[in-house]
Amino acid sequence: MKELREQIESILSKSGKNKQVVDKIRKEISVYPFSTEGRILVYLVAENAITYEQFNKLHDEYAKRNKYLELFDLSPRTFGETWGEQYILKNFPEFLKATKENISTFYSDFDGEFDLWLDGIRIEVKACRANSTKKGGSLASRAYLHSDAIRNSFKYHFQQLKPSCCDVFIWIGVCRDKLLYWIISSDELQKTGKLISQHRNENTGNKGTEVFEGQVFMTEEELKPFLVDDINVVKAVKEKAKKIL
Repeated sequence: MKELREQIESILSKSGKNKQVVDKIRKEISVYPFSTEGRILVYLVAENAITYEQFNKLHDEYAKRNKYLELFDLSPRTFGETWGEQYILKNFPEFLKATKENISTFYSDFDGEFDLWLDGIRIEVKACRANSTKKGGSLASRAYLHSDAIRNSFKYHFQQLKPSCCDVFIWIGVCRDKLLYWIISSDELQKTGKLISQHRNENTGNKGTEVFEGQVFMTEEELKPFLVDDINVVKAVKEKAKKIL
């Protein structure tokens, strides 16, 4: 929204249109879908300060910058427990949702310890939204563009990680304008040295316990070795699994 507001201010300063009308719009209650910015833009079109084509260009630029903004409005539980897994299943049909009914023939001991299954590969999906932690407000109002995340060395937080229960992790980084995919095997995760305890039990998250659970905080630079394009997600999962199975 910051970028759009700056663009509107620039247009207003150059157009010389009635400032009182604009101030009145800004003081009135904004009710979805009639946002303050949208109403000012309609006023500028009506006053021939911008053309309809220019209005559409502003719309398209805004939509591109905020392609995934709605994901920042999801509740933590919905985002953390269901969105990532559902997104992968929808966009990569090669994966099978791991349920006792679906994979009992292949994996008789399944007890909900991983999310997806692919040709004998146990897969866990985790996602993290990139946002500013330096100011208050809703998560959506603090959502980072990908360039913001890089500039601020944002640390992606992936939690409830159980390397002993799966072979490969699919981690998704969510920015306002971009999704990032990191594919990392359970062995590679252990070798990063970034896996730390998540719970009060000092043994939880440490190698050597029967089922250990931990979390990581990693910048994009630290995650770079595991980055893949969306078209290579399935291929990368298979390649990672080959090295450990």
